[in-house]
Amino acid sequence: MEQTHNAGTGGQALRDSDRYGAVTVMGFTATDGDGERADHLQMEQSRADCHLHWSKQNQSLIFVFLSSRCDRQGDHQEESSELVAIGKEIIKKCGGSPLAALALGGAMNSRSTEKEWVEVQRSDLWSLPEENDIIRVLRLSYSCLSPTLKQCFGFCAIFPKDEEIMKQDLIHLWIANGFISSRLNLEVEEVGDMVWNELCQKSFFQYVRSDDSSGNIYFKMHDLVHDLAQSVSEKECIYLESEKQSLGDFSRNLHHIGFDLNRSQLKKRDFEKVESLRTLYQLNIDQPTPTNHSLRVLCTYGGKIPSFGSLTCLRYLELSWLRDIESLPASICNLRKLEILKLIGLWRLHHLPKHLTRMQNLRHLVIERCSFLSGMFPDAHKLRDLRTLSVYIVKSEEGHSLAELRDLNLGGKLNISGLENVGSISEAEDANLKAKQDLRELCLSWDRSSKTKSAVGAEEVLEALQPHSTLKLLTIHAYEGLHWPTWMGNNSATNNLISLHLYKCQNCHLPPVGKLPYLKKLVVSGMDDVQYIDEAESYDNVEATPLFRSLEELKVHELPNMERLLKRETTHMFPSLSKLEIEWCPKLQLPCLPSVKDLTVRKCSNEQLKSISNLNALNVLSLNLNDQVSCFPEGMMSNMTSLATLQIYFFRELKELPSDITKLTALSDLTISDCGKLECLPEQGLEGLSSLRKLSIHFCESLGSLPDGVRHLTSLELLSIGVCPMLKERCKQGTGEDWHKIAHVPHVYLI
Repeated sequence: MEQTHNAGTGGQALRDSDRYGAVTVMGFTATDGDGERADHLQMEQSRADCHLHWSKQNQSLIFVFLSSRCDRQGDHQEESSELVAIGKEIIKKCGGSPLAALALGGAMNSRSTEKEWVEVQRSDLWSLPEENDIIRVLRLSYSCLSPTLKQCFGFCAIFPKDEEIMKQDLIHLWIANGFISSRLNLEVEEVGDMVWNELCQKSFFQYVRSDDSSGNIYFKMHDLVHDLAQSVSEKECIYLESEKQSLGDFSRNLHHIGFDLNRSQLKKRDFEKVESLRTLYQLNIDQPTPTNHSLRVLCTYGGKIPSFGSLTCLRYLELSWLRDIESLPASICNLRKLEILKLIGLWRLHHLPKHLTRMQNLRHLVIERCSFLSGMFPDAHKLRDLRTLSVYIVKSEEGHSLAELRDLNLGGKLNISGLENVGSISEAEDANLKAKQDLRELCLSWDRSSKTKSAVGAEEVLEALQPHSTLKLLTIHAYEGLHWPTWMGNNSATNNLISLHLYKCQNCHLPPVGKLPYLKKLVVSGMDDVQYIDEAESYDNVEATPLFRSLEELKVHELPNMERLLKRETTHMFPSLSKLEIEWCPKLQLPCLPSVKDLTVRKCSNEQLKSISNLNALNVLSLNLNDQVSCFPEGMMSNMTSLATLQIYFFRELKELPSDITKLTALSDLTISDCGKLECLPEQGLEGLSSLRKLSIHFCESLGSLPDGVRHLTSLELLSIGVCPMLKERCKQGTGEDWHKIAHVPHVYLI
């Protein structure tokens, strides 16, 4: 690859975020709205809204400090004049940082008397010789935490800075290390939720995003908060990042180690130097397997299966992306104290050890991306403490029936496959899914390739597998029934669904989903008989309550007979739809959808391309895979004044770009790839692309030159040309015939 940097023209420097900035360090992060419904995050938004209305920094900090105290109770109670006066004096010591004000205010939630406030004001920690005032404040805030909160927070030093951490994963690590335990009427996971929420409320954690369907929450720690975690736990918790660091540089009392995924190999004697090792997180298993009897957490990736012989105290085991692992060793069943087992990306894994139920303490069995797994362990009902079982495979053999799930209090995600092996309706009813109110995601699938004739019909099985109404995501795969169950027809179990995925359910139309009030994502794929995603002729009060009122993302794939989105299309449909993805739906014509911003179309017909002009509010348009179209329909892009990104892939017969491309004045990113017969770019059209910053042209072998109009693209910052032999030759720096047209572009890549 040849890379050319043209200095001094048109480049725009990227700005690093300010470690000590005011807005970015507050206890919240602006998002796309993924977690707007989470109650515990509302306080973060209220802080932001209030903060932005204060013009003077000290006034802002005082308000943030006081509001962070009362947000926990949910009402902004009046503070006494004495406390306000003390609070102002404390604020003066916060170094002008909202992060410090939030952290300190949150930490003082439990302090309500003047004496307690004065104790903080006069604390000796204010006089510690720290690097800056903010660290001093954060340390004081940390000192107000309970011992449990201190231990749980300090453990976070095993993560690298700016790491996006999943809340559930952290809680599992806390559980395995014994930092938290169950309480009266509270399971240990619920206690973990409380601890995490309190640390978030006190601004030690910064919310990043959440997944509405799974309920997973992702967060980060501000750099300065991470510095504090390292400082308070430097003798017990470390993250090995630099290749120059070794375990010998640290205390023999080191307990918890996180690893850089790319760090060089350690030696076996390095682990022997650490006498009381508890956690090895993200360890490359190509490195020597530790034999420390004290190890509680082992999280590995890559390489070969580790040896478990001496790891008798292990509570948490995560095996990720191990090569060529078809089965797990039987010795894994001897890990009697194991509470959490995660198997991720073991592509060749065929079955689980049959004696896995010896792990009587197992609470979470997480299986992800193990696509060849075909056999579970028998008698799952014996794992009475199990709270997560993400995969269950039904077989006709004893100990593998759906009845094994009856008394398990499962939550999170459950993927049940092999439903063609269900022996009776009563067996399906015995799964007792209707009582599992903690389940958020449920996938039900049949195997069409199975040679075994089902003893009971798919309709009867699905009717008996009614989930609890708290379910958020439902996936049904290869269902062969002619009709949907009553609980889908009347929405009794689907009313709270946020996401619904239907794959290869060949024999039926779609269930009535247009009135589901919270449905945000709908995926329909591989259903030949589907003509519309909602077939109702009419709804009462459709103007007052629009169809699919909450739907934000719609994917329709391989629906050869789909003609329209709705049987009766109205101006009020899909008011919230922002992302639409279409693949091989040749008959589908798009209506006017003013809310859609992002459109992807694969294997599109010429008629379908014409209907794209009905979507005038697009910001992103991606067109893929067409072997017939030689030119785009006239006027297709005439009204796309907001289009910022245009991608054209695999239009193998395309000879020219649309003539109205010149009207795309907002276009900033244009990609053209695998258009082997494209001979030229529009001479006049490119001149109108005044906002274009990135132009990528790949695998366009017939393209012989760039038009003169490229010289007028003064905003262009990056030009990438790949596997376009004629064009590459003409664009060589200094010698190419087209070099003078692109000499002003700061970054030119010729591949």
